[in-house]
Amino acid sequence: MSYKMLCKAFHDPAIDDEELYKSRYESEFAIKVGCDVAGSPAFCVLTPELSMLLVQAAKIDKDVFRLICKLPDKAVEDYMNACLIDEIVLTNEIENEHSTRREIGEVLDNLAKNGRRRRFHGIVAKYNMLLKGEAVDLGSCADVRKLYDDLVLDEVLESDRNKIPDGKWFRKEPVSVVDGAEREIHKGVTPESRIIEMMERLLAFLNREDLDLLVRVAVCHFLFGYIHPFHDGNGRTNRFISSYMIANEYERLVGLRLSFAIKEEIEKYYKAFAVCEHPLNRGDLTPFVISFAEIVVSGMARLKETLAEREADLLRYENLARCLYEGDMLRVVNILIAARLFAVYGVTADECTEALGITRQTLYKRTKALRDEGILQIKKVGRKTYYSCDLSTLEQRANVQGS
Repeated sequence: MSYKMLCKAFHDPAIDDEELYKSRYESEFAIKVGCDVAGSPAFCVLTPELSMLLVQAAKIDKDVFRLICKLPDKAVEDYMNACLIDEIVLTNEIENEHSTRREIGEVLDNLAKNGRRRRFHGIVAKYNMLLKGEAVDLGSCADVRKLYDDLVLDEVLESDRNKIPDGKWFRKEPVSVVDGAEREIHKGVTPESRIIEMMERLLAFLNREDLDLLVRVAVCHFLFGYIHPFHDGNGRTNRFISSYMIANEYERLVGLRLSFAIKEEIEKYYKAFAVCEHPLNRGDLTPFVISFAEIVVSGMARLKETLAEREADLLRYENLARCLYEGDMLRVVNILIAARLFAVYGVTADECTEALGITRQTLYKRTKALRDEGILQIKKVGRKTYYSCDLSTLEQRANVQGS
């Protein structure tokens, strides 16, 4: 980042920090947020660096769309579910809340069956809404509190009942964020009346339609962390709001990669928070907005790269399969190849029969031959059995066939 931070300019004798501050705050490219941070009115500047990041985000989003259009619908569905599961595992991990892919996957399966409520039901249900493009209200403090209750309240109750919200919508008591050595690194806004006022302004800024979505999300992501409206669950709630807004503007898959992107650059993420909440930075949120945009764009680029690699692998292995199979057997193998490349564990027998329009008996006859050849991979996860293709064996057999 080439942007000079005001808190560093203050200590640089070669820079007139007051003049620098005025030039930024009064610039035609300055965006006023409408609330204070560390005693100064918050703002950010639409710099050339930031503008370039916004252009990159739009371009990569189109590339991701084109890649998705090349893939089979079932592969896209499986990959979205895989990203959803990983996103929840990672957003929990960032908050030191342990969860596994299997655990989250089972809750996701349970949603479709309207089964009993289980641990992490709320957060899985909300991310599933994001995946399906369903609306989440974010217009008022009451909406944020409802989202919080749906998303994480069950887990907060389970871990420490003293940390549930005790105010009208948020918390009444002070709260501090500490590091690994139990040193205070941030103190949340107090009292609740001020939390409410700042959250109302945050939501008003988030819903502005005259500003680029990524700028709005970055500013509000910082403000939510700065305000710290709840005793516990702030990080997960904040990341969900950002993911939801991003998924509504870009491809939904992009919104399901935010925690992954943040986890990859977690030190940069926390450093940007620390810089912008410093009193000497005088409310300039530009460093955080740039860092957040860089993290999102980097995550989008990795998503594009992954999709491109898997699309190329899909075509390659499907071509190899044509050397060995044809007709109905080839269709089965292609489904198993896609399951290996895009699903968490593979494809179930029910999913196979539905995709192929055949009975289980017919499926078992066809997969028996594949099992004997070493092509079929079988994985047992809980009570479910998943099938996929052993890609290395497929390649070996195709090479032998072609030699």
